Amino acid sequence: MTEKFNKKRIKQQEIYQDILSGMEDWVRVVDLSNRVIYMNDPMKKAVGNNIGFECYLSLGRNSPCSNCISSRTLIEDRPLVKEEVVNQRIYSVISSPIKNKNNRIYCSVEVFRDITEARSLETLTFEQNRKMKHDLNIAKQLQHKILPENKVYNTLKIESIYVPSEILGGDVFDVIEIDDENIGMYIADVSGHGVTSSMMTMFIRQTLKNIGNDAIHPEVTLKQLYHRYRELNIDDQYYITIFYGVYNKTNNLFSYSNAGHNCLPILIGLDGQVVELELSGYPIFTLFDDVEYDKQSISLSKGDKIVFYTDGIGEAFSLEEGFFASDRVLQICKEHKKKDIQQLIKIIMQHVTNFTRGNVKDDMAIMAGEIL
Repeated sequence: MTEKFNKKRIKQQEIYQDILSGMEDWVRVVDLSNRVIYMNDPMKKAVGNNIGFECYLSLGRNSPCSNCISSRTLIEDRPLVKEEVVNQRIYSVISSPIKNKNNRIYCSVEVFRDITEARSLETLTFEQNRKMKHDLNIAKQLQHKILPENKVYNTLKIESIYVPSEILGGDVFDVIEIDDENIGMYIADVSGHGVTSSMMTMFIRQTLKNIGNDAIHPEVTLKQLYHRYRELNIDDQYYITIFYGVYNKTNNLFSYSNAGHNCLPILIGLDGQVVELELSGYPIFTLFDDVEYDKQSISLSKGDKIVFYTDGIGEAFSLEEGFFASDRVLQICKEHKKKDIQQLIKIIMQHVTNFTRGNVKDDMAIMAGEIL
């Protein structure tokens, strides 16, 4: 019976050894004195047969490792993991204690898995992410540089605040000094966020800067922008909303057109009136071959103010109260209509920040102009 049992045991050991030798991972067993008592064939072929020798010799070392998990596993009675470099390859090493039938630890089994390629990929990914982050930060600086300065343009004082929800945003606004008499101003919102939306803001700015004298006609300007956008063959998921207006300092007329911008600018008159500049129009997209835009004109006086903003403000959201909404922006303007434009836009942004508790989900842009 004992002989039969021993033969069965030997046969089982041979099966186990065949399984271990067939593994791609290296496997070895280390006893209580840190000597190797078993190595599978892949490990023998790679580092030589070190059975009977100290465990560190298999790793090409002349002395014990500073982080010897072979000893710690036997002492702490728990699996341990470390990384080890062997023959210029990186291995993840898992050491687990083995107990006999009396529940006493008598050796540890160690599995070496080659993770060199995985670590190289991680390093490459980290470096690419680092470079991408650097490039995005540069792009962010450039995007902020294209925004108009807070200053006086001829007879128009401009103040603005821009808060992107991500590193790069899809909101843009600008002031265009068309000629000695006419000053163009617009605010636009590109669908989405990130690199694509940011590039679209560059497209808007460059296109409107290059329209030339036609820029004094808002409806013509938006029509040209529409057709130049269609020439890009951009995917249907992207579109632009933009409100564009021109102030003529000679006749004091502000003419404007709207391409789907739902957050209507707010006129704050020196006479106390506070109203939205209501006008609708198609967004800049690829749905139709051609579109026409309406134009309206109003007379402005010294001290009149216009507040432009994007839906990052109008659609700011609170779980308790829902959307911030354009009505709230209008009400704030009514309550603070006597404030100068710098104070006014700061008050609006503070209301939005308090409303959302700082949890901004979309780009927020606001620009205000005052006739001097």
